[in-house]
Amino acid sequence: MKNRLSVLFQNDTILALDKPAGLLSVPDRYKEDKPSLAQLVLGSYPTARPLHRLDFETSGIVLFSLQPETFGWYSDQFEHRTISKKYTAVAEGRCMEPEGLIDAPLYTQTIGKVVISKRGKSSQTLWTLLEAFQHYSLIEANPLTGRTHQIRVHLSSIGHPIVGDLLYGAGGPLYLSSLKGKKKYRLSKDAEEERPLLGRLALHASSISFKDFTTGENIHVESGLPKDMLVAISKLRQYSALLK
Repeated sequence: MKNRLSVLFQNDTILALDKPAGLLSVPDRYKEDKPSLAQLVLGSYPTARPLHRLDFETSGIVLFSLQPETFGWYSDQFEHRTISKKYTAVAEGRCMEPEGLIDAPLYTQTIGKVVISKRGKSSQTLWTLLEAFQHYSLIEANPLTGRTHQIRVHLSSIGHPIVGDLLYGAGGPLYLSSLKGKKKYRLSKDAEEERPLLGRLALHASSISFKDFTTGENIHVESGLPKDMLVAISKLRQYSALLK
């Protein structure tokens, strides 16, 4: 993986970066030698502080405050839920409804897994079906709260775990052979085994909106889907489209 910063937006007070899948957002307290986006940023932006984080396998937008005096301003927007975030996910199962609201409290167990529980914190996720396939769905999720693993747990709770999310019920990676069928799929002569179309958590932080510290105006940042998700969606359209 190339440790290069992909800048989506920048002004004097805030920086929006495009995090690739397979990179920590912030350092791991137990594995300090593993690279993180927060560490990489410091080389070019010594005063940068992360305002939130994404899971290791999740790609997309991460915001950093660039000035000590602006960190609280932007953090408050997260705390008071005035920041709007949208994620794109490839999920298992065909959605039969066009949209919905998942309102289910989330509780983090001591082992780090998150479950729906009355002991948990209030959590809400709006979701919209972008595209349906025979056995998969392309979903846009808008978390109204910011709980750990919120989208992953909430989508799983309605029968649509995110592709690659073994922790929350997904069957495994997405393979072309599963879309074409074993009889029609042929392994290339130079390959020893099939490589997955999507071998990681198929979740991407695709947009975020917030108020600028200096002007108070709304700033909207978008991140296009990474190549692996684009290829997977293309193959789903080709081999798993709904029959008309």
